[in-house]
Amino acid sequence: MKLRKGIISVICANIVNLFISMGNGFLLPKYLSIDTYAGLKIFLLYISYIGVLHLGYIDGVYIKYGGKTRNKIDSNEIKRDKKTFVIFQLIVAIFVLLISIILRNVYLFLFSINILPANMVTFYKFIYQAIGEFNSYSHITNIIPISCFILNFILLLVVKSDKLLYYEIIPIVVNLFVWIYYEYKNNWELFDRDIDINLFLRIKKNISIGVIIMLGNFMGIWIANIDRWFVNFFCDIEDFAFYSFAVTMLKLLNVIVTAFSITLYNYFCSTYNLDNVIKMRKYVLIIAAALLVIFFPLNFVILIYLPKYREAILIIKWLFASQFIMVEINAVYMNLYKALNQQRKYLIQMMIVLLIAVLTNIFFGTISDYEIISFAGATFFTSLIWLILCQIGLQKYNLSINEWIYLILVVVIYFFLGQFNFLVGMFLYVILFILITFVFFRKEIRNSRKFFSHTS
Repeated sequence: MKLRKGIISVICANIVNLFISMGNGFLLPKYLSIDTYAGLKIFLLYISYIGVLHLGYIDGVYIKYGGKTRNKIDSNEIKRDKKTFVIFQLIVAIFVLLISIILRNVYLFLFSINILPANMVTFYKFIYQAIGEFNSYSHITNIIPISCFILNFILLLVVKSDKLLYYEIIPIVVNLFVWIYYEYKNNWELFDRDIDINLFLRIKKNISIGVIIMLGNFMGIWIANIDRWFVNFFCDIEDFAFYSFAVTMLKLLNVIVTAFSITLYNYFCSTYNLDNVIKMRKYVLIIAAALLVIFFPLNFVILIYLPKYREAILIIKWLFASQFIMVEINAVYMNLYKALNQQRKYLIQMMIVLLIAVLTNIFFGTISDYEIISFAGATFFTSLIWLILCQIGLQKYNLSINEWIYLILVVVIYFFLGQFNFLVGMFLYVILFILITFVFFRKEIRNSRKFFSHTS
């Protein structure tokens, strides 16, 4: 599939995902009590670490098939990889389940029964992404939030329940049924008489390929969530609800961002070209800058529709700026590390960034007496330092002077205009964005259609 088609396919999926996620994002805080909403967000924060329990197996499969197409891979090999993974994760899930029973911990129990279905859904996502089947990836990406939205809607507006446990069960049920559906849909049979006698050898092989990427991704999860952990530990439950709501609003930016993050790995693996990488990096920067305009109408919507979450607006402002920088990191540099097989360098950088994230959150929290906004500021400065580290780690792909100036100008304009009335701020931001984009990237804008129509 051509890069342009892949990006468009994922964007379309993300637009559907966006509307559904925003439905959840606004419905849940609107109708749930703040305590229940915060409790649900804490549970979802915990289960975001389920992916660590495959120990890099899925990442190994992802790297193994990256850049290939379905007709160039052995379907029997995928079947064996999948069956082995199911047995592996079943063992892990039973182990965690037994611990939850011994400790009599309900949250750990719910966590354990979600391990296998959640990681199997991830397995399918990674396979589709690696082999460039972005339509299939889009379908599996959409079915989960749509299903969660329907069940949340029923609980909120039909049953009218505020019981936390019901909302915690929803993602588990959805993951289970999505997994069953894709087992039925695919011809990569799971239940047959062919047992792989080299079970543990296959587990070891795939983990050895992907464990470094998994550790890097695990640290990436910690980096992404470290601010919320600090808020959880040092602020009250109401502050955590505000902060979690602000994080949820980042999905408005991710509708486009993830389209590039997902498709560029396959693109870099299959058709690597230095000039194209540089051009793509500039396009990603421009698109990320354009997306910041979303903050202005979002500000207005929150004030009108969810006034009890108005304290989250300033947090959203800082997190949007952070995400603007993170687009370059996630879409370009993280994919380059993987595509260039520089997994160890990737892991080392992630360890450094995690340490920096912890230190910046401690520093900003301490000097502000742990005000909630300080952690959003720490996230912004962590992302900026991370981008600088990417320049050191991948010097061949350094941002040009023009790109740095553009990035700094966008951030300054965004923060300055964010103080204005939302209509005035939005209008001025659009005008200034168009102006500086044509000043710095006139050539790229003129050749954009040609570039995306020829890259594959």
